[in-house]
Amino acid sequence: MMQPIAIIGSPNSTTSFTVDILETARDRALDHAWVTFEVVERFNGKAYRKRALCQLGGIVTRNRWHEDPVIRSVIKHQGPLPVLSGESDLTSAQLTALGIFLLDDAGQVKRRTTLSTPPPSGTPVHPASVEALRELVHTEPGIFYAGQSPGDGLPAPLTLRHFGSTEQGGFGEAVMMGVFGQTRSGKSILAAQLLAGFAANADMGLLVIDPQGEFGRDRFAAGDHRVDFSIRRLLNTLRTRREVVVTTTDEVALEGAEAFTETLRRAGFFESLGFKGANKEREAGERLAGLINDLATSEGKRRPVRDLRSADLPLLVKDLARFADVIYASRPGTTPGEGQRALDVMARYQLDEARLRKIWLQALQAFRTDEGRTPLSHLIQRVLIDREVVVLSLSQEHSYDAVPYFLLNEILTRLRHVIHRSFNKGQSSNALVVLDEAHLFAGEHASESNDGARTRSLLAQSVRMTGKYGVGWLFITQTLHDFDKTILRQLQVRIFGQGFKLGADREYVEAELGKEGFARYCSLPDPKRTGRYTFMITGPIVALGSLGTPLVLQGFRGADDLIRANPHCFGAANGQHG
Repeated sequence: MMQPIAIIGSPNSTTSFTVDILETARDRALDHAWVTFEVVERFNGKAYRKRALCQLGGIVTRNRWHEDPVIRSVIKHQGPLPVLSGESDLTSAQLTALGIFLLDDAGQVKRRTTLSTPPPSGTPVHPASVEALRELVHTEPGIFYAGQSPGDGLPAPLTLRHFGSTEQGGFGEAVMMGVFGQTRSGKSILAAQLLAGFAANADMGLLVIDPQGEFGRDRFAAGDHRVDFSIRRLLNTLRTRREVVVTTTDEVALEGAEAFTETLRRAGFFESLGFKGANKEREAGERLAGLINDLATSEGKRRPVRDLRSADLPLLVKDLARFADVIYASRPGTTPGEGQRALDVMARYQLDEARLRKIWLQALQAFRTDEGRTPLSHLIQRVLIDREVVVLSLSQEHSYDAVPYFLLNEILTRLRHVIHRSFNKGQSSNALVVLDEAHLFAGEHASESNDGARTRSLLAQSVRMTGKYGVGWLFITQTLHDFDKTILRQLQVRIFGQGFKLGADREYVEAELGKEGFARYCSLPDPKRTGRYTFMITGPIVALGSLGTPLVLQGFRGADDLIRANPHCFGAANGQHG
């Protein structure tokens, strides 16, 4: 074991400790460094050997002579004092326990535990080593080194297991996660590394919903030449090689009647029929969607939207016209089809039939599969059933809104249908859904429109519902204070990047990390100056943590560093494709 760098001082508790730094270690980089110490506790006549892994922080150097007013006045005139200045400095620090581990008689880790009593003063504290860290986590499934300790560069292990049973090395349940950070804080880069770690589990499917194409183009931190990551390369070099399927919603066949009527609404279909205003258009769209869902084949099966025919249009418009009287009723009890509104809708349709039929057929194109489009539910099945890795970019070329809410609504709806269908067939799901730029869909701005409010509500419902079926979520977002609180409460893992030291965001981070943890967060280096992305992580993926202490992790600069740190996961780089 390496020479000690500190001695346990006073006062101490069972989770935080005061240490005095030894003279031989005063020139070491100590802030955020990892250290270990061992204690023996006795219970019922039996001795238990325990090893604590801790993180250094709160380093303070004091010299009582330099604090004396008389001596300070002498120093002011004469400068440093021989023997007293420097030589009499005392450096202390605070240790925060990351995890406590019970050892067997041979010194091997048996399991996680806690300290029953504070360690005695005088206990030597040693710097952690790579070998010591690996000894602590060697029994854990899903270990993945996604970065380093910023103090000493030691690899920082995370537990990135699949969501299957614990007997098969999984978490036993889906895990909900959030990566928070302002622009240029490296959150997408860390998310890419986490994706690679989860993809190392061959039994796990991955679906990346990519609003702005960063994952689809496989370009992270574009313009920053200090980092170099490629999802495709990382997944291709895993021991269990994973191919990445990249597609856009333009290449996928939509399926839901609600998505179809929304496409019609955006093209002015309902407005042309006389339904004026967003609310009336939406009511008409909901009514038409219900009528489409009621259509059946000769065998009595429901007809999918893609099988709608041109001949269906006048019949559906006639049925829709009957309900125009109800939609515009000024008093309750209006009978459908008996008022002037129904006649007006039919007259408008007959006058403009050619154009409305063209809108109808154009809208159907996004739902047809005869031109090579893959049905959206089939794509989702490839993730949930076949355990594939799919990146789905949201096409916005044909959208009227800046944020394609209705596309995400359709994805969420199909996702829930496939999950239920699989569950009813006895097939379990084991997948992670990643939503990039999640603030666009779950922030306050989304609630400013009816479309956005519905998306935000549907997203919160999906997070609550999918977890029990083995489908977890990873949200990547720039905001905290205005992010949907229902979703935030569901997150077991929270990863904080730079940018939340002021304002309303600060209050949330401080409440999550605690006063001491937040002070440490504020001391993290700015990535714009250092080129290194640093995060604080809380939750069950912290492999070394048994006490809930936040882990400080500094991301790797490139894919090569990540591959070298995880030889147990990446083998194809050495010619092994597993």
